[in-house]
Amino acid sequence: MNHKSRSVLIIGLLSTIARFVGVGLNFAVAIVLTRNLSMAEAGMVFMLMTLVSGVSLFSRLGVEQWLVRDVARLPPEQKAEQAQHLRDAYRMVLVSSGIFMLGWALLIPLVQQWLFDDLINSTALLLAGSGIITFNLIMMNAAFLKAVQYTSPSILVQNSLPAISYMLLLLVFWQSFSHEQHYLWLYTVSLALAGIVSFYWLRPWWQNLSTPHPLSFSIREVLQQSLPLAPVSFFSFLMLWADTLMTGWLLSNEDVALFTVAARLSFVSLFFLGALDATLYPRLLAIQKHQPARLTRFFWKATLLVAGVLGIVTLGLILMGETLLGIFSPEYRQAAATLALLLVAQLVRALSLTFSFMFIIRAQVRFLNSLLMLALLVNIIANLLLIPRYGIEGAAIATLVANLLMTGAVALLFFHKRLLREPEQAAQGTPC
Repeated sequence: MNHKSRSVLIIGLLSTIARFVGVGLNFAVAIVLTRNLSMAEAGMVFMLMTLVSGVSLFSRLGVEQWLVRDVARLPPEQKAEQAQHLRDAYRMVLVSSGIFMLGWALLIPLVQQWLFDDLINSTALLLAGSGIITFNLIMMNAAFLKAVQYTSPSILVQNSLPAISYMLLLLVFWQSFSHEQHYLWLYTVSLALAGIVSFYWLRPWWQNLSTPHPLSFSIREVLQQSLPLAPVSFFSFLMLWADTLMTGWLLSNEDVALFTVAARLSFVSLFFLGALDATLYPRLLAIQKHQPARLTRFFWKATLLVAGVLGIVTLGLILMGETLLGIFSPEYRQAAATLALLLVAQLVRALSLTFSFMFIIRAQVRFLNSLLMLALLVNIIANLLLIPRYGIEGAAIATLVANLLMTGAVALLFFHKRLLREPEQAAQGTPC
């Protein structure tokens, strides 16, 4: 194994460890909540977390994908250009976040009734809308760190900081956090705290961030480049987001708590996937641009690495599923079947990761977007058909069906388009 291969593996291992730390911290927060709140209250705070993170994702309009793609292609020494991309991304996201926050405020009466059974404090729900912009700051900073190959800090900022902030506030207000829905207020404050602290890792770029660059992008230019990438960043989250929202709409707060705990455990595999994503994607971009002859070999190594790591993680979690659910509270063990279905669905989705990268790299995102939208439509229809009949297990089956469709279609189109060939090779019909 050469030095570069060892380097990728070592960085992948470190980023996986960093992501696992984030998993542990998020589980610690969830366990504190489930053991100190009723199932209905836990369902409300989990639903609020899902809403804030989901609306924030939509409000970014794919900007983080644009940021990673363009910054990863810049030479490391061009810190001024890197920082300017981040400044332009901030400007775009601040505007879009403000628009979505206004929509949040207008829809509060409906959200309160449909998703929280009219049990949530309306003022706490209103102020939680500010979490859209603070959550976006965290995600933009994490995306930038990923692009400049600060992989472990990127993962810690994205996954650990919000959990650490929330846990600290829960401990400080331990005597009162479970009273009068204080846990909802503390969640909103924790996002603001995490957003401020996330700038610590941007110290090498602070000076450049404060200095305007003559070649900046306008908001319109950023939007034109990021919007085609938006469905790619939406999809991984959108499936489970749709499942959770439809569970809240069609079932009770208690069912939301059960489904969310199972989904959080299934996120363990997604965290491993995210660590591999943060390691492999910037390197695929760099190899495609600077060493195209290595692309095919690196691509298949990366694909096998994803399949191997996620396969082992999935099997282990299925075997330990009921035990892990019992840690949250014994009553959560009834979600074991849902957890198993969700884990298999995540594994199926993970198998399409490197294939999806190539659609982005080859600027053929429109095909990928069409498949993403088709899979999402199938997911929503399946939820409507299966949740009333099978409850939370129906939501998990819907995710599995959609992911099977998505991964199979992406792989078939990948081979049909011959995306591992360089464009000039494909045009000439010459072998790789």
